[in-house]
Amino acid sequence: MKKRRYRPPFGRERALCMALALLTALGGITLTLCSESRERLPYADVQLAAARQMAEAEAELLRYVREQGIPIEKDDLNQTGLIGPEWTELTSSLGLLEAKRTALQPDFAAVMVKYYQEAGLKAGDTICCGMSGSFPGLCLAAVCAANQMGVNIRVIASYGSSMYGATRLELPIVRILDIPRQAGILDYELLAVSPGNDFDQGNSILFPDARKTIFALAEADGLTMIDEPDIPASIRRRLELFGTDADCFVNVGGASANMGASPYTLTFPNGLVTDPPRIPQDADRGLTFEYAARGVPVVHLLNVRGLAEDNGLPFDPVPMTKPGETNAYHTVCHSPWYALGALILATAFLFAGWKIGKKKGSCK
Repeated sequence: MKKRRYRPPFGRERALCMALALLTALGGITLTLCSESRERLPYADVQLAAARQMAEAEAELLRYVREQGIPIEKDDLNQTGLIGPEWTELTSSLGLLEAKRTALQPDFAAVMVKYYQEAGLKAGDTICCGMSGSFPGLCLAAVCAANQMGVNIRVIASYGSSMYGATRLELPIVRILDIPRQAGILDYELLAVSPGNDFDQGNSILFPDARKTIFALAEADGLTMIDEPDIPASIRRRLELFGTDADCFVNVGGASANMGASPYTLTFPNGLVTDPPRIPQDADRGLTFEYAARGVPVVHLLNVRGLAEDNGLPFDPVPMTKPGETNAYHTVCHSPWYALGALILATAFLFAGWKIGKKKGSCK
């Protein structure tokens, strides 16, 4: 019997073809990444106008702080006047100082314009905004973006704030918004306020009179207070006040009625959400889920580091960035031609290797 000659499973030619295919693919990926270019967004002029409006609002607030003799915190490295103390009657939870400073960048208003544009909002539409005092910068950004796009914005604000936010009794979030409004810089409708803090009751372990203090602040400003016995009732009251014509819901911070009180709150994504995760059926699921369940786009503003990274803003910059200085006005593009060429060439090498293997396999 004639002995069959031994054939290695991969000949040199096939191995060479596979190596060339791999190198071509890697080269295509490298060239594609190196071909990165930035394209200015078509609504960049609106973004810049919103950022400049936010910078003007912050300048007006700084003027007020200095005029009133309100101390600027030592941790307020950019001297904005909008970083509050760690603990006061308004402090609701722990907070990250660097995130509070980051959120004061005026270009966050440019980010909000982008979110509103991507949500399909147009002039005359209505945004319903639930906010706490945790991120004064993001609250200003949400309003400025709406103003520059000609979108109506309705606000329900909670006095509670995590550390370093709007925690000053002299400058809670409702006054931070009202001061630039009185100066003709901002335009919004404040429907009501709520106590904030745990379960939206305004109570504090460290400050037994916190709830009483918060109600006194609302009374002094002549504001309508939402004071319901539990979160589901607070959610229902907010929905009544906001009305049925919301084209977008914006949540700033972690107020219980907006975020919800169930573990599902942690599953809600950051930024613009048009395809929400599984929506719970709990009565305390929060307005983010309530509006998402109705098919309304939601902008969820809580993880500031993630928001900054996703939109080309630096984290905790010193000095503060100025309007137009960040990458919030551009989209990053990569040329597809390198990847396409590499794909075609790599496929050719693999096909050649297959043909060589087939030819050898037919040899006796």
